[in-house]
Amino acid sequence: MQINSPQLTSGWGNNFHSLSSRAAASTVEQIQELVSTSKSVRGLLPIGLHRSYGDSALNSGGTLIDLAAFNGISIDMQSRTAVVGAGVTVAALERAALEKSLFPPVVPGTGFVTMGGAIAADIHGKSHHRTGSFSQCVRRITLMLASGGIVNLTPNDPEFWATVGGLGLTGVVIEIEIELHALQSNSVDVIEHRVKNLSEMIELLNRSDNDYEHTVAWIDLSGDYRGRGVVSLGNYGSTPVKAKESESTGPSLPSLAGKNFITPLTVSAFNEIWYRKPLKDGAVALTKYMHPLDGISHWNRIYGDTGFLQYQFVIDIGKEEIFDRLFRGLRDLKAASFLGVLKKFGNASQAPLSFPRSGWTLTLDYSMAVPGLEQFLRGFDEELVAAGGRVYLIKDSRVSPELIPLMYPQINQWRDIRRTMDPTGLWQSDQARRLHLC
Repeated sequence: MQINSPQLTSGWGNNFHSLSSRAAASTVEQIQELVSTSKSVRGLLPIGLHRSYGDSALNSGGTLIDLAAFNGISIDMQSRTAVVGAGVTVAALERAALEKSLFPPVVPGTGFVTMGGAIAADIHGKSHHRTGSFSQCVRRITLMLASGGIVNLTPNDPEFWATVGGLGLTGVVIEIEIELHALQSNSVDVIEHRVKNLSEMIELLNRSDNDYEHTVAWIDLSGDYRGRGVVSLGNYGSTPVKAKESESTGPSLPSLAGKNFITPLTVSAFNEIWYRKPLKDGAVALTKYMHPLDGISHWNRIYGDTGFLQYQFVIDIGKEEIFDRLFRGLRDLKAASFLGVLKKFGNASQAPLSFPRSGWTLTLDYSMAVPGLEQFLRGFDEELVAAGGRVYLIKDSRVSPELIPLMYPQINQWRDIRRTMDPTGLWQSDQARRLHLC
């Protein structure tokens, strides 16, 4: 098969750039050929749509395996399961499932994540307090090992849990079998509430656990940083709504000549508008509610040439005081974020490198051009670890490798299993090298 000449690639945050070759595989045999003939010391890495924010889908000096052609979808109505190729996007699976009044139980904030990426990240959504992460609805993973052999992994296999959240470093996901959720309609019944501060937000999310299938809060991290925001609560609806075909793609943001439009002034203005906008109360199209990030394509361009980082962490219930420290530091830096999201997680999965676990998770986006941000976050990382928290690896672009074993205490268990699956170290990434994962 043809391997293209090295080209420059970046993650969604545009904060890392990598020169690597790329091979677009359309058959299992082509991937096996690539595996058997690879002589690069920088190895191979399966990729999806490069929607991870940092360097987890980059492999400088190595080869990326593009799996977009593995896009088959087969749905069994009787068992309410789907068999999907690694290159199938969340949005494509949703469209196919909705035609049969079914839906994936766990979807992230964007539909532009592939099934292979969903496994590699063990993605989560607004329903984690009820459904857990993506792996909880996966029955089977068909995986190609570094030997070229094909194995079918189930939740009874330790290799299954090493692959879930394993950042693409255990092999090439060929296809998965996933359980689907039965629906009455294509809508979500949503009710939104304004809250004046973080305490009100946390109290409302806590009260909503048992009554709502989907819970999430937008938090205003600008101005006085007291944590005001909008809490969104939803249940699968029974009233059909008209959904536009383009809802999950949206208009494309044009190139902005590399200029960064994210400043304290623009963010404060946007956040004030967002806080005051009319609250939802009623049926909303399901895909629109699940994927608010997809309203505008290429929204990452608003950060300009310097790019941005997404910082997501989880902290235990009862450790909420760490938010006060974070907010004070960001206010002192005048580091304003227009995308602040707070969610409550349920129980963790068995996967050693899976991020979600019981607690609060906060997600923030920041321009790389904010003076002093890296120094502040480095100190906050230490406090986070001391409080028992951790960052989401699939979104990370800057954490210190020394902190990884403290954030993920089962990493040596993962390394041992991975070593049996890839004894020669064929699967590699820039992130794996940066964080000394393997």
